[in-house]
Amino acid sequence: MARVAVIGAGVIGVSSAYLLARAGHDVTLIDAASEPGMGASAGNAAQLSWAYGDAMASPALLKHLPAIAMGRDPAFRIRWQLDRDFLCWGLKFLANTPFSSWWNNTQEILRLAEQSRHELVILLKETDIEFDYRVAGKLHLYADRQSFAAADSSVARKNALGFEQRLLTRVEAEDVEPALAAYQGEIAGAVYTPSDALGDAAGFCRQLTAWMIERRQVSVLFGRKVSTFVQTGSVLTGLRFEDRDELRVDAAIVAAGPEVRSFISDLPEARDIRPIRGYSLTVRRTGLAPSISLTDVKRKLAFAAIGDRFRVAGLADIERPGAGFDAGRFETLRLAASAVLPDLFERSDELMRWSGERPMTPTSMPIIAASRRIKGLYINAGHGMLGWTLALGSARRVVDFFQ
Repeated sequence: MARVAVIGAGVIGVSSAYLLARAGHDVTLIDAASEPGMGASAGNAAQLSWAYGDAMASPALLKHLPAIAMGRDPAFRIRWQLDRDFLCWGLKFLANTPFSSWWNNTQEILRLAEQSRHELVILLKETDIEFDYRVAGKLHLYADRQSFAAADSSVARKNALGFEQRLLTRVEAEDVEPALAAYQGEIAGAVYTPSDALGDAAGFCRQLTAWMIERRQVSVLFGRKVSTFVQTGSVLTGLRFEDRDELRVDAAIVAAGPEVRSFISDLPEARDIRPIRGYSLTVRRTGLAPSISLTDVKRKLAFAAIGDRFRVAGLADIERPGAGFDAGRFETLRLAASAVLPDLFERSDELMRWSGERPMTPTSMPIIAASRRIKGLYINAGHGMLGWTLALGSARRVVDFFQ
């Protein structure tokens, strides 16, 4: 049994702590925030996209990059930076846009998502936690015939891998989700994935952490920031903090989202991670809200009914780390959501405005690896927009390091 610290209490860190504790390790969960799930997990799209793990770097996005670069796409924004890491990340991203690279990356992501789904089944049987989880199914909505026709080959490839996806007309999509009759956006067709699920990621973090404290004797240190790693030679022996005594450990997992870059000197692997800022708006759920998760492909909007709340999430801003909430970009999201579902986003009380950084790699595959510099130090980060989907599968791969 090893003494293991997990740095970061979002879905990645909490999932890692859970599986490590289940494997019999003595786990301490650490976060600079006052409670778990307060970073990207707090306002993400809530969708568990088992069958939709498409890498962002793709032939389709490459064709669209000139418009993005010139600021003509409201869903994406690039703030150019004279920074070596930014330029290297961008070149690696471009190198992954050819079809063969995109499909290889996507298949790797789908395999990791399948591991997550398997682990979630076990977790739900073992624990009694509540986080508004349900198998809701998902509809990807395509605005024009050209993009809908292009989805045909993707559906065929995923069906060949064993996923269930179906191409639907708008009328058929409205049969699956009657609330789409009020959808003001164009729908040339839809891809339906009945097995995709959803859940409140922040609620998952809080509930599972409480369960681990009670049932697995996991220790927690919230409101504490790790400053440096303690080594004996090249072997990790402890963690130093800004405001408390050193913690002795045998190993540490850095799952701190975009903050992982603060450890680059000891984790050079983190250099391939850049923050992609996203936004969400959560309102009260009414009878007009769709029950099935929706993704508007043209507008890059994701909608999910989470218990008594309804959320839209979207935008992808590649900008300097720590840029913070941009009221203008949030308004872009709100207006786009109001344009397609006005009865929900113009006439409902706002419950939460959120913006956060999602740590992403050029391949969209997370980095789950041992540090090249310190024995006993590991990284589990870089999941981008798929952190919630990939969390438990990533945690399983971390535990495999200790076998």
